[in-house]
Amino acid sequence: MMKRFLTLFTVTMTLALFMTKAALAQDNPIQTAREAGLYGITPDLSRRLNHALAQDGQTVAWDRFGIYFQEHENRAFVAALKPRGAAASQGARVGDVLRGTDIRGGDSSLTGVLSAFSATTQHANPSILLYVFDGNDGWQREYRLTAAAANADVVTIPPSLRDHATSHPGLMAILRGDPIMANPAEITTDAMLALQAISKHVKACYGPDAVTIPVRITRTTTTRDGFGNYKYSETDEFDDALRVRREFAGWARANIRTYQTRSISSVRSAVLELISQQGCDGDGFRQLEAGLAKVMNVTLPDVAPAPQTGGIPDSPDAFIAQCYPLQLQAMESRGYDVSERAMAQICLCQEHAARLLDDAELYSSLKNADTGYYESQPDLHERFEEHFSSCFRAPDGAELRQRAEALWQEMNI
Repeated sequence: MMKRFLTLFTVTMTLALFMTKAALAQDNPIQTAREAGLYGITPDLSRRLNHALAQDGQTVAWDRFGIYFQEHENRAFVAALKPRGAAASQGARVGDVLRGTDIRGGDSSLTGVLSAFSATTQHANPSILLYVFDGNDGWQREYRLTAAAANADVVTIPPSLRDHATSHPGLMAILRGDPIMANPAEITTDAMLALQAISKHVKACYGPDAVTIPVRITRTTTTRDGFGNYKYSETDEFDDALRVRREFAGWARANIRTYQTRSISSVRSAVLELISQQGCDGDGFRQLEAGLAKVMNVTLPDVAPAPQTGGIPDSPDAFIAQCYPLQLQAMESRGYDVSERAMAQICLCQEHAARLLDDAELYSSLKNADTGYYESQPDLHERFEEHFSSCFRAPDGAELRQRAEALWQEMNI
């Protein structure tokens, strides 16, 4: 039982450890694909389909987007993803069941979905919005996929932005650094929301060089009766300060009228989460800033890359301190019952396995609760599972067991 428990972990990492839902029937192809993880079912692009556009769409979906669909009970589902392909890097998951697309509406049949992908070839920068039932928990969500560039370059969306904001075309245009991917109003709105999020961390991101832009918004609401006659007016004033890096100040002043006062915004929340995970010097934050500069038509100063420190630090403390809350938050946000002790031990054993493999990229990605690199490297799986299992199943008295118990005591769990 424990062996099966740990094998499931190496396929879908920590999410699979605490799933409490009953498994679907073994002959359900959606479940089969889901259990296969990132790779899913081996694509068969030679199959003849009923519709010429669907046949063409199957090739486009795999070659340009890195996503493959099959059909179950008259509804398309994601059966496979190309490792490090566009879809895998932008939020798609094996097992997602389609509800439709923004091109063909609610047509969720295989023919309809693939015909929608075929239609994307009419655009210079193909993109498509998928409406799905989430493969992990059945929740409804949506995400926009953009095709790989002609030179096969793929836009990788930082993990903290994938689930929350990839359905926003303005943000996708910013992250891809391609202003023609969305209309100017969408880009302006999402760029301002990103600046508002960064402004909350401006001291850490920009220090004393930040520019402060006063924000004063006056709104007058007029109330009329059922006949359209004026009754009364109410005027509200909103005062705030937007703090941005100097290169963004001119654009921000020119577009300050788009400053958003509503309390809830998925774009703003996603950028805040990105900063909380990576700080202001992570790859995801640099990608966001470069995209903002592109859509604002400004140039950022060249910054020398941070000096390399060997990739894997001497102490595991920073890894566990970052991995634990991110994993705990991810599990609880999906409604799973989580053992805090087990989650702490998972992070400890992930750190142990990545250190023994001496893979700095694996170490860094798992520290940020991102399994994308692990999933795209099948050659690592057997060795990682061996190291992780020996740590997680360490007997009483063993050094790794003592480390886990000391960690629980230190964390008071």
